[in-house]
Amino acid sequence: MTINEAKLTALHESGWFGARSQAFQSALLECAIHRSYGAEEALYLQGDVANGIHAVLDGNVRITTPADDGQDFVMHQEGGGFWIGDLALFASESRLVSVIATQPTNTLFFPSSRLERLVQETPEFIREFYALTHENMQKALRIVANLAVTGTEKRLVLRLLHLDEVAADVDGWIPVSQEELAAMIAVSSPTLYRKLHRLIQLDLVEGGYGRLRLKDRSALISSCQS
Repeated sequence: MTINEAKLTALHESGWFGARSQAFQSALLECAIHRSYGAEEALYLQGDVANGIHAVLDGNVRITTPADDGQDFVMHQEGGGFWIGDLALFASESRLVSVIATQPTNTLFFPSSRLERLVQETPEFIREFYALTHENMQKALRIVANLAVTGTEKRLVLRLLHLDEVAADVDGWIPVSQEELAAMIAVSSPTLYRKLHRLIQLDLVEGGYGRLRLKDRSALISSCQS
């Protein structure tokens, strides 16, 4: 099995795409174009015309949106198996968020012209894309709800648990810097450092250069329920 075949197999087994019918999976993959991005290169930017959907094969992407003060708010990041771009595309609107590769990243890109033809030929496939939008909205609502939680450490733990769920690294590492993590929970870097250092001292989290790993998920979950 080649690396590309392994990545496609992982895609078949993940999240939204893994739950779709074989007929839909096969038809959709026939629309795909392989694309590669370097670190800090944009898949697309907020305000761009929607021209297709991306499926992340490997690497990692950061999702940001502008706040009312003009600063970009870091909403989320995710790796292999993540699909993005459906909402603006099927609403025929401009992009609401920016999607930036945080490291070398490969995606499958599905151009709007090919997706339109796919749905025209098999109209019931539109329901499959609604399921993708539902999944991504569920993630967005979870992020908003967790940001509203009082207590910086609890917000930090909740975000770490979420990032751990969607991390694609087989060794359990979450590719996120402390600066990125601070932005995700809307705290200063010094505050994030203090809270994260406490979790590391408690042996609940392991730190590395530009990455973190959860060592005791059960204890972290329990700390949020107390």
